[in-house]
Amino acid sequence: MPSLLKFTGGVAAACLLAASGCALTTETIHIDYPAPAAVEKIKGAEAIQVKVEVRDLRSSQGREVARKINGFGSEMAPILNDEDIPALVKRAIEAELRARGYGLEGGKVPLRIELLAFVHRYNSGFFSGDSKAEVSLVVRVKDAQGKELYTDTFMDTFQHSAGVFGGGNVKQAYEQALPGAVRKLMGKAEFHAALAKAAEGA
Repeated sequence: MPSLLKFTGGVAAACLLAASGCALTTETIHIDYPAPAAVEKIKGAEAIQVKVEVRDLRSSQGREVARKINGFGSEMAPILNDEDIPALVKRAIEAELRARGYGLEGGKVPLRIELLAFVHRYNSGFFSGDSKAEVSLVVRVKDAQGKELYTDTFMDTFQHSAGVFGGGNVKQAYEQALPGAVRKLMGKAEFHAALAKAAEGA
Protein backbone atom coordinates (compact mmCIF):
# COMPACT_ATOMS: atom_id res chain seq x y z
CA MET A 1 0.00 0.00 0.00
CA PRO A 2 2.74 2.58 0.83
CA SER A 3 4.39 1.88 -2.53
CA LEU A 4 1.06 2.40 -4.31
CA LEU A 5 0.54 5.73 -2.53
CA LYS A 6 4.07 6.75 -3.41
CA PHE A 7 3.47 5.87 -7.05
CA THR A 8 0.14 7.72 -7.15
CA GLY A 9 1.68 10.77 -5.55
CA GLY A 10 4.51 10.70 -8.06
CA VAL A 11 2.09 10.53 -10.98
CA ALA A 12 0.08 13.44 -9.59
CA ALA A 13 3.22 15.53 -9.11
CA ALA A 14 4.35 14.78 -12.66
CA CYS A 15 0.92 15.78 -14.01
CA LEU A 16 0.98 19.06 -12.08
CA LEU A 17 4.47 19.84 -13.38
CA ALA A 18 3.51 19.06 -16.98
CA ALA A 19 0.35 21.15 -16.79
CA SER A 20 2.21 24.11 -15.32
CA GLY A 21 4.90 24.19 -18.00
CA CYS A 22 7.31 27.05 -17.36
CA ALA A 23 4.82 28.81 -15.12
CA LEU A 24 7.37 31.37 -13.94
CA THR A 25 8.42 32.47 -17.44
CA THR A 26 6.66 35.26 -19.35
CA GLU A 27 5.42 34.07 -22.74
CA THR A 28 4.54 36.09 -25.85
CA ILE A 29 2.02 34.81 -28.38
CA HIS A 30 0.54 36.06 -31.65
CA ILE A 31 -3.26 36.11 -31.73
CA ASP A 32 -4.19 35.91 -35.37
CA TYR A 33 -7.51 36.78 -36.93
CA PRO A 34 -8.71 34.14 -39.40
CA ALA A 35 -9.51 35.42 -42.85
CA PRO A 36 -13.27 35.81 -43.29
CA ALA A 37 -14.86 32.91 -45.08
CA ALA A 38 -16.84 33.55 -48.25
CA VAL A 39 -19.49 36.06 -47.20
CA GLU A 40 -22.20 37.87 -49.11
CA LYS A 41 -21.41 41.44 -50.15
CA ILE A 42 -23.63 44.12 -48.64
CA LYS A 43 -25.62 45.98 -51.29
CA GLY A 44 -24.26 49.50 -51.73
CA ALA A 45 -21.26 48.88 -49.44
CA GLU A 46 -18.79 49.79 -52.18
CA ALA A 47 -19.97 53.42 -51.95
CA ILE A 48 -19.47 53.59 -48.16
CA GLN A 49 -16.09 54.49 -46.71
CA VAL A 50 -15.83 53.47 -43.05
CA LYS A 51 -13.40 54.79 -40.48
CA VAL A 52 -12.90 52.30 -37.63
CA GLU A 53 -11.92 53.71 -34.25
CA VAL A 54 -11.25 51.49 -31.23
CA ARG A 55 -11.35 52.82 -27.68
CA ASP A 56 -9.84 50.61 -25.03
CA LEU A 57 -12.06 50.70 -21.94
CA ARG A 58 -10.50 47.74 -20.17
CA SER A 59 -9.26 48.32 -16.64
CA SER A 60 -5.85 47.01 -17.70
CA GLN A 61 -4.88 48.25 -21.15
CA GLY A 62 -1.57 46.52 -21.77
CA ARG A 63 -0.71 43.53 -23.94
CA GLU A 64 -1.25 40.99 -21.18
CA VAL A 65 -3.99 38.62 -22.31
CA ALA A 66 -3.74 35.85 -19.70
CA ARG A 67 -1.80 34.44 -16.78
CA LYS A 68 -0.20 31.05 -16.56
CA ILE A 69 -1.21 28.99 -13.57
CA ASN A 70 0.61 26.31 -11.68
CA GLY A 71 -0.79 22.86 -10.94
CA PHE A 72 -2.54 24.19 -7.84
CA GLY A 73 -4.46 26.91 -9.73
CA SER A 74 -2.37 29.89 -8.57
CA GLU A 75 -1.72 32.60 -11.17
CA MET A 76 1.90 32.86 -12.25
CA ALA A 77 3.73 34.55 -15.17
CA PRO A 78 1.90 36.74 -17.69
CA ILE A 79 1.11 35.77 -21.26
CA LEU A 80 1.44 38.73 -23.64
CA ASN A 81 0.22 39.33 -27.16
CA ASP A 82 2.81 40.68 -29.60
CA GLU A 83 0.34 43.28 -30.92
CA ASP A 84 -1.64 45.93 -29.05
CA ILE A 85 -5.14 44.58 -28.40
CA PRO A 86 -7.01 47.64 -29.82
CA ALA A 87 -4.94 47.28 -33.02
CA LEU A 88 -5.89 43.59 -33.22
CA VAL A 89 -9.59 44.40 -32.76
CA LYS A 90 -9.40 47.17 -35.39
CA ARG A 91 -7.75 44.78 -37.83
CA ALA A 92 -10.47 42.19 -37.20
CA ILE A 93 -13.33 44.65 -37.77
CA GLU A 94 -11.73 46.03 -40.92
CA ALA A 95 -11.16 42.54 -42.34
CA GLU A 96 -14.84 41.69 -41.96
CA LEU A 97 -15.98 45.03 -43.40
CA ARG A 98 -13.65 44.68 -46.37
CA ALA A 99 -14.93 41.17 -47.05
CA ARG A 100 -18.46 42.59 -47.27
CA GLY A 101 -17.49 45.26 -49.80
CA TYR A 102 -16.96 48.37 -47.64
CA GLY A 103 -14.16 50.81 -48.37
CA LEU A 104 -11.69 51.81 -45.67
CA GLU A 105 -9.51 54.40 -47.38
CA GLY A 106 -10.25 57.96 -46.27
CA GLY A 107 -13.30 56.76 -44.42
CA LYS A 108 -15.95 59.36 -43.58
CA VAL A 109 -18.41 57.17 -41.71
CA PRO A 110 -17.11 56.76 -38.15
CA LEU A 111 -17.56 53.34 -36.58
CA ARG A 112 -16.62 53.40 -32.92
CA ILE A 113 -15.74 50.19 -31.15
CA GLU A 114 -15.42 50.28 -27.36
CA LEU A 115 -13.44 47.34 -26.04
CA LEU A 116 -14.93 46.27 -22.71
CA ALA A 117 -13.35 42.88 -22.13
CA PHE A 118 -10.55 40.81 -23.60
CA VAL A 119 -9.86 38.30 -20.85
CA HIS A 120 -8.79 34.72 -20.39
CA ARG A 121 -8.92 32.42 -17.40
CA TYR A 122 -7.45 29.02 -16.73
CA ASN A 123 -9.14 26.66 -14.30
CA SER A 124 -7.18 23.65 -13.11
CA GLY A 125 -8.31 20.15 -12.28
CA PHE A 126 -6.47 17.11 -10.96
CA PHE A 127 -5.17 15.89 -14.33
CA SER A 128 -6.31 18.74 -16.61
CA GLY A 129 -8.39 21.89 -16.63
CA ASP A 130 -10.01 24.31 -19.03
CA SER A 131 -9.15 27.46 -20.92
CA LYS A 132 -11.76 30.20 -21.42
CA ALA A 133 -11.54 33.48 -23.35
CA GLU A 134 -14.12 36.27 -23.41
CA VAL A 135 -14.34 39.25 -25.77
CA SER A 136 -16.91 42.04 -25.31
CA LEU A 137 -17.46 45.09 -27.54
CA VAL A 138 -19.80 48.08 -27.66
CA VAL A 139 -20.46 49.25 -31.22
CA ARG A 140 -21.63 52.78 -32.10
CA VAL A 141 -22.53 54.39 -35.44
CA LYS A 142 -23.27 58.14 -35.59
CA ASP A 143 -24.28 60.48 -38.39
CA ALA A 144 -22.44 63.66 -39.40
CA GLN A 145 -24.35 65.68 -36.79
CA GLY A 146 -23.31 63.31 -34.02
CA LYS A 147 -26.70 61.64 -33.65
CA GLU A 148 -26.38 58.02 -32.64
CA LEU A 149 -27.91 55.76 -35.27
CA TYR A 150 -26.91 52.42 -33.84
CA THR A 151 -25.50 51.00 -30.63
CA ASP A 152 -25.27 47.45 -29.35
CA THR A 153 -23.02 45.19 -27.32
CA PHE A 154 -21.52 41.99 -28.65
CA MET A 155 -19.85 39.30 -26.58
CA ASP A 156 -18.56 35.84 -27.25
CA THR A 157 -16.70 33.22 -25.23
CA PHE A 158 -14.79 30.10 -26.10
CA GLN A 159 -13.96 27.39 -23.61
CA HIS A 160 -12.07 24.15 -24.14
CA SER A 161 -10.18 21.60 -22.08
CA ALA A 162 -6.50 22.22 -21.46
CA GLY A 163 -3.74 19.93 -20.29
CA VAL A 164 -1.01 22.58 -20.45
CA PHE A 165 -1.63 26.05 -19.00
CA GLY A 166 0.54 28.04 -21.40
CA GLY A 167 0.22 30.33 -24.40
CA GLY A 168 -0.98 27.81 -26.98
CA ASN A 169 -4.38 27.29 -25.41
CA VAL A 170 -4.77 31.04 -24.82
CA LYS A 171 -4.13 31.75 -28.50
CA GLN A 172 -6.62 29.08 -29.56
CA ALA A 173 -9.34 30.42 -27.26
CA TYR A 174 -9.00 34.03 -28.43
CA GLU A 175 -8.92 33.01 -32.09
CA GLN A 176 -12.42 31.61 -31.56
CA ALA A 177 -13.89 34.22 -29.19
CA LEU A 178 -12.84 37.34 -31.14
CA PRO A 179 -14.29 36.21 -34.51
CA GLY A 180 -17.38 35.04 -32.66
CA ALA A 181 -18.05 38.53 -31.29
CA VAL A 182 -17.18 40.39 -34.50
CA ARG A 183 -19.28 38.14 -36.74
CA LYS A 184 -22.30 38.55 -34.49
CA LEU A 185 -22.02 42.27 -35.27
CA MET A 186 -21.62 41.65 -38.99
CA GLY A 187 -24.76 39.54 -38.99
CA LYS A 188 -26.95 42.46 -37.83
CA ALA A 189 -28.94 44.03 -40.66
CA GLU A 190 -29.57 47.08 -38.46
CA PHE A 191 -25.83 47.71 -38.26
CA HIS A 192 -25.40 47.79 -42.03
CA ALA A 193 -28.50 49.98 -42.39
CA ALA A 194 -26.99 52.46 -39.92
CA LEU A 195 -23.73 52.63 -41.90
CA ALA A 196 -25.72 53.33 -45.07
CA LYS A 197 -27.74 56.07 -43.36
CA ALA A 198 -24.64 57.67 -41.89
CA ALA A 199 -22.99 57.66 -45.33
CA GLU A 200 -25.90 59.63 -46.82
CA GLY A 201 -25.05 62.69 -44.75
CA ALA A 202 -21.28 62.25 -44.63
